[in-house]
Amino acid sequence: MNQAAKPTFDLKRAFLLRQKAMSTELEIPLEFTTHPTAIGDASEANWVRMLKSFLPGRYEVGPVFALDARGSRSQQIDLAIYDRQYSPLWFEAAGERYVPVESIYAVIEVKQEISASHLRYAAGKIESVRHLQRTSAPIVDIYGIQDGPALADRPIVGGIVALRANWKDGVASGRGRQQIQNYSGNQHIDVGLALNDAAFDNIPAASANTLLTQGLTFSEPGTQLIWFALRLFKRLQAIGTALAVDLNVYEETLNSLSVSDYADIDRK
Repeated sequence: MNQAAKPTFDLKRAFLLRQKAMSTELEIPLEFTTHPTAIGDASEANWVRMLKSFLPGRYEVGPVFALDARGSRSQQIDLAIYDRQYSPLWFEAAGERYVPVESIYAVIEVKQEISASHLRYAAGKIESVRHLQRTSAPIVDIYGIQDGPALADRPIVGGIVALRANWKDGVASGRGRQQIQNYSGNQHIDVGLALNDAAFDNIPAASANTLLTQGLTFSEPGTQLIWFALRLFKRLQAIGTALAVDLNVYEETLNSLSVSDYADIDRK
């Protein structure tokens, strides 16, 4: 009696089909990316839509300003991945969102190409978020009240996405590698994607753990979009849940507020 054949699933094919679907969200057929002159523009909205199609629903994706309890604010972030399950959305006006820095998982700069100058610009944007003062309030679980995680255990991922690479031999060239590794500390660039070339994952020593291995690695040819998405999600998995906002610190702003100083608000 013949044993029934075990059901199989072609995971490699499924990944490539998922990559094709994601490229559709960018409104750029992936097969065109081998011809740099045939690639049009991908808007920030397209990148947002693409990531939303891949990431779990617990993550909010979109442009934001990050702020802290001192009233400091980041530069405008093209594409942020942030928490809406446990974190409040403080303010939203004229289509601009201001979210507490504690809720930020990742900040990604959107450009048409990855170049030395655009990496420098992205590093500055990333630094403007990481430089903000984060709080970490105690959390409540089934075991009671627990101390909030250390800030170092919740690093903010920084990245850049673009349609093409500026270097003739691509992002993984000697020049590309050197430029990526130029930045450290608050300017460190963790992940990146040039759609017509390759993606990279640049794990610093401070983020290395049992889930992440230190070093700079690149995608294999033809897999760059799905590889980037998987590596980004792996980074988010390693972070876990966003920091709990210490509302006591933010409330101090209200305690020192004099409503009479903002009398113009009632007249609007």
